[in-house]
Amino acid sequence: MENIITINAEKRSEISKRASRELRANGKIPAVIYGITAESVPIAVNLADVKGVLKSENKENSILRIIQGDTSKFDAMIKEIQYDYLSDHIIHVDFIRIDVNKPVEVEVPVVLEGEPVGVKTEDGLLEFIHRQVLVRSLPTSIPKEIRIDISGLHLNQSIKVENLPKDDAYQLLSPANTVICAVATKAKEEVVAAPEAAVAAEAPVEGAAAPAADAAAGKGAAKEAAPAKGGAKETAAPAKGAAKEGAPAKGTGKDKAK
Repeated sequence: MENIITINAEKRSEISKRASRELRANGKIPAVIYGITAESVPIAVNLADVKGVLKSENKENSILRIIQGDTSKFDAMIKEIQYDYLSDHIIHVDFIRIDVNKPVEVEVPVVLEGEPVGVKTEDGLLEFIHRQVLVRSLPTSIPKEIRIDISGLHLNQSIKVENLPKDDAYQLLSPANTVICAVATKAKEEVVAAPEAAVAAEAPVEGAAAPAADAAAGKGAAKEAAPAKGGAKETAAPAKGAAKEGAPAKGTGKDKAK
């Protein structure tokens, strides 16, 4: 990395939400420059310049020369970018001062090349687990990316940080046993019966329900024909008072004798 991108900045005199909104409305975004020995400085930069950095070859790992006025300029890198939580709009940027002659620690993307044999012929599934690794390097020697060929990767095999290509220009700081990618066995699909089949299994065989229904109907008819409990007694036994009604009333004979 040798290209240095120049960014013009202006110092922010007012730090408030209202002032930040005004900056964004004018195509600028609030930012802060941090340093190990120097104090942090609130600045404002053009949004277009930041977007240009992110589209460059080295993106966030680019070396920046921030120029503030006619006298102040320093080398820096992007430390962090804040986005609006409802969109992808950049709302704030943090820069960190650097010395191009002193190493820095940054994350570098890993790029996979080729199609694993475990996917091509062994019905495996490629899992890309860690897409970046931490490296230590001089700002001018930071790799744009670290590429690795995975075409010889078989089923249930993996690539770890220790398998990444080595280079004298940088030092890998991520743990050696960190898995970058792996070819895993596909999960077995659970077979679920179709709704129509389930309904057909629950439905009775044609004609089987009819005899059962007829038997149930016959049983009900027998119940209706049988007299209710106590019905015979009620029919045979005369109602109380029936004999009394047929017998002559008390005092009738005495009336005839008279």
